[in-house]
Amino acid sequence: MPLYPINLKITDRPCLVIGGGAVALRKIEALLLCGARVRVVSPHAVNEIQALAQDGKIEWCRRGYSSEDLHGMFLAVAATDNPLVQRQISEESAALPVLLNSADDPESCDFQVPSSVRRKDLLITISTGGASPALASQIRKKLEQEFGWEYGVLVTLLARLREIVVRNGNDTGANTRIFYDVLGIDSINLIRRAAWDELQRALVEILPGGVDAGEIVRLCIEVAEQRDV
Repeated sequence: MPLYPINLKITDRPCLVIGGGAVALRKIEALLLCGARVRVVSPHAVNEIQALAQDGKIEWCRRGYSSEDLHGMFLAVAATDNPLVQRQISEESAALPVLLNSADDPESCDFQVPSSVRRKDLLITISTGGASPALASQIRKKLEQEFGWEYGVLVTLLARLREIVVRNGNDTGANTRIFYDVLGIDSINLIRRAAWDELQRALVEILPGGVDAGEIVRLCIEVAEQRDV
């Protein structure tokens, strides 16, 4: 059955991870990145999960899974190494309004987490429907090379520009032309080369009067210096 592509907003949503190993850690980090409130249930946990709990970034219940753990959760991730527990979680979640991802059983999942490349607000996902994680990983590596940190800066630029242009009340057609004109100046190459003066001059020629191109470029510089895109 084909999967329906969707991006979930989980900011401040209660999310459960059952398990304390390396797979659970990856799931936890992904949930935290998107602002979820994460509770972990596992009698044992790798050092990184323990550190997250000590820092107050997650809640860690140091015990085995209980049926009540699913109640009130928006989504749950079953990432234990016990097939019986995995099956129990799958069966019990089916009777509750909670979305389940099971690390070892795609067929029992309500959703699958695709392989992805993230550059700030740019998110590129690859899915084979669970058929070949190896192929998804190979494609992801290619995309990581093609879409570098500069795309995160570009998305930030376009987002800020969209706020300003829409606020100015121009018609949709005029706004669309502005965005395409910005993309047409090879902004990616300018950002990659840190040619900020060139970028600002190009933006001045494109943007409507009264729009501060310098403010937009300064924001781009700030994001580029972080390089955590």
